[in-house]
Amino acid sequence: MSWNPFKKAFSGRRSRTEDVEFDREVNRLRQMQAITKRIYKDMRKCNESETALVKAGQKVVLDIKTSPLGRTEPLKQNVEALTGLMEELHTHTRTLKANEDATFTEPVRRFNNVYKHVEFHAKQRELKLQEYEKQQARLEKLERKALSQSGPGMQAKLDQTQRALTSSRADYERVQSRMMQEMPVLYQQRVGYFEFCLQAAIKSQALHYRECSRSLHDTLSKLRGSSELMTEEEITRNTEKCLADIRSLSIVGGTQGL
Repeated sequence: MSWNPFKKAFSGRRSRTEDVEFDREVNRLRQMQAITKRIYKDMRKCNESETALVKAGQKVVLDIKTSPLGRTEPLKQNVEALTGLMEELHTHTRTLKANEDATFTEPVRRFNNVYKHVEFHAKQRELKLQEYEKQQARLEKLERKALSQSGPGMQAKLDQTQRALTSSRADYERVQSRMMQEMPVLYQQRVGYFEFCLQAAIKSQALHYRECSRSLHDTLSKLRGSSELMTEEEITRNTEKCLADIRSLSIVGGTQGL
């Protein structure tokens, strides 16, 4: 989706006001295109990261479940609850990705497609300008030649070239005028377009985390001893005590007596 119209165009006409203004509008659209493309790629990466996170969690639970540890009561009951939780989270994540693809990623991709149409019209402007300048140069050449040559034939050539110049100038100015009117409009309309996309993305995220939170709370109610759930501080103290008991075993505590 790279876009670089007029990379070599207007090399001898940059000082003209209309070209300076045109280049300004082109550069604004070029910057907007680069930002839009980056947003599209980053959103794709965000979706991939969310999916990868859930899959990593599923892998951890599966490792526990398929080990002797996960088949030992009473831990087995909790592992089964966690397995169901990870399946639900995976479903929620697939739904989130589908919603964000439909309301954010795909609309941003379609917005990127407008640049190829702008580029087409920009190239048409360049062709019209080249024809205009060609006819201008031709007329000037004939006018210089007419200083030393005269007659009906020369006058007919001058009249014909003048008509061609007038026509090519009108074609160029028509394209120039339309683009200068519409490029600023396109630039301004980006705000409303992305506002809708962002609102949809936020709503999708809110729905996703609400469903994830509901699944987590439902799983907590299924865990063994859930009626006596401990605080984080209590869990830390208990794990430290359990680890200390393990380290007190002679085969773990050291080798001084060997």
